[in-house]
Amino acid sequence: MTENKDNDSSPPEIVDAGADIAGAATGATLGTFLGGPAGAAIGAAMGHTLRKIGAEINNRYISPREDERVASALTYAIERAERKIEDGEEIRSDGFFDEGTDDRSTADEIVEGALIAAQREHEERKVEYIGYLIANICFDESVGGPQSNALISTAERISWRQIRILAYLLRPQKFAGSDRTTPTFSPDSIRDLEPPPDDFLHEFSELQQMRLLMDLEAFMGFPFDPDRYVVSRFGKQLYSLMELERIDPSVLREFSELCKFGRYDV
Repeated sequence: MTENKDNDSSPPEIVDAGADIAGAATGATLGTFLGGPAGAAIGAAMGHTLRKIGAEINNRYISPREDERVASALTYAIERAERKIEDGEEIRSDGFFDEGTDDRSTADEIVEGALIAAQREHEERKVEYIGYLIANICFDESVGGPQSNALISTAERISWRQIRILAYLLRPQKFAGSDRTTPTFSPDSIRDLEPPPDDFLHEFSELQQMRLLMDLEAFMGFPFDPDRYVVSRFGKQLYSLMELERIDPSVLREFSELCKFGRYDV
């Protein structure tokens, strides 16, 4: 890619590349948006920011696969924003999109950070949720610039498995059933159980280091008791803004075996 592309023609190229990850239907939605007047579907302020930053990133030297990731994140952000507007929600009007003397707004910086995170993301299943994070920040006036940066930085750092652990911990009733009771642990009840693999324990530990999980007792005791671990306020905010409730329960079931929550009352 050259440095002299015209911004009006470059965004559709992102659209075409993004169809691989986001799917043909979502790619077409992004193409309609970027091919028409900026902000036609989701408002002038947010539309201008997404188109402007998307074009800037596309004018840089990035690989075809990175093009796909950026396109996918933009697609999910736009589609989510459109749905929120249809539901009667309003894009924030607290100065988030106001450009300063350098022609940059807080929104420009946040969207660029999120799209760069998507561009570099090798675990491409995360890109969809980065798109939702972009959209929701653009609607939520309670999330300031520093907080948005912290959320994006964490979304970039957290692995796909850690995202699923977070989602699992906030939805244990999906797996344990409504009659779940706190188990009484005893040597006999765990005698034949193997502890989780070291890589899982490492990722679980990192969630605490990122302040997404708060432990109420000693950290790495096995078996894991769900009452020992509390998802932090920041972790719950990340869960909400990335819309991790969308993750299908079928991809979380492995943690029932890894954590053995509620399975010791034998």
